[in-house]
Amino acid sequence: MKLLIILSIAEFSDEVRAMMTRNNVPVYSETEMYGFRTEKHKPDIRTWFSQGDQGIYSTLFFSFQDEATVKRILKEVAKYNKEYEGDRDNPLHAYQVAVEDFA
Repeated sequence: MKLLIILSIAEFSDEVRAMMTRNNVPVYSETEMYGFRTEKHKPDIRTWFSQGDQGIYSTLFFSFQDEATVKRILKEVAKYNKEYEGDRDNPLHAYQVAVEDFA
C-alpha cells in the first residue's frame, strides 16, 4: 500500500480531481491550504498591484492506493507538468510514500 500526496494551487485542483477519476481512485481526501514563499519578494512591475507575499491558495490531495495506481498518477503528473513547463509558475507536486504498517 502507498500513500499518494498531490499538492496543487487551487486554480488547478479540478485537473487533479480529473486525474483521480481517470485513474479509478475510488476514495481520496483533499484539504485547502494557504502557502507562502519565503524567498525575498522581487515585484513584477506588470502586476505592481498584486504582491507575491500575499500567499497562495492551494489544495492537498491524499489517498491510500496500490502501487500500480500511484505510479500511473505520478506518470500523469509528470506528463502534465512537462506539457505546461514554462507556462506556469506552480507545477503540480506529487509524492509516493510507502506505508509499512497499519491497523
